[in-house]
Amino acid sequence: MTAAPALVWEGRFQPIHRGHVAYVGELLRRAVAVTVVVVANELSHGRSPVPDFSRMVDAHHAAERNPWPLWLRHRMVVETLRAAYPDEVGAGRVQVLAGHRLDLDWDLYRGQLLPAERAFAVPLRDAFEDAKAAAWRSLGERVERVDVSGLPEVSGTLVRELLATGGELDRVLLPTTRRLLAEHR
Repeated sequence: MTAAPALVWEGRFQPIHRGHVAYVGELLRRAVAVTVVVVANELSHGRSPVPDFSRMVDAHHAAERNPWPLWLRHRMVVETLRAAYPDEVGAGRVQVLAGHRLDLDWDLYRGQLLPAERAFAVPLRDAFEDAKAAAWRSLGERVERVDVSGLPEVSGTLVRELLATGGELDRVLLPTTRRLLAEHR
């Protein structure tokens, strides 16, 4: 498959961690530009062009899994990626958006906010990501599956557990993210 001029990747980033940052690096190797969309914590309430997938996503938007507000997560993503990839973020190769879940505001995203020539980057990881790839394809989107087996194995759940227990954060978070989380405790 030929790489897309732009890859789109969306997520909650609760919070952005070393795995996310490494994934963006992989996407930059595959595309001219990367658009990262930080999505709001919200439920579908039955409104979606891909209702089965949206119901699956709803489970990930429970309050206990989403302690940080959208504005802070957006700031963490922007500042962390700027620190990790200053040339790419500064040159506009990486764009960070924030807003409603893509599956809930699909007409707005596809028509106005996302790059015209794009593919959705979806990790080869689990059944949830398989369902996400199928949902984007059902909406007529190109999907590029990305092998993440060589990237750091980190999850937002692990990070939140380490934060709650006073565990070692250096192995999972970059300094910029740790600083922002400390400022907003």
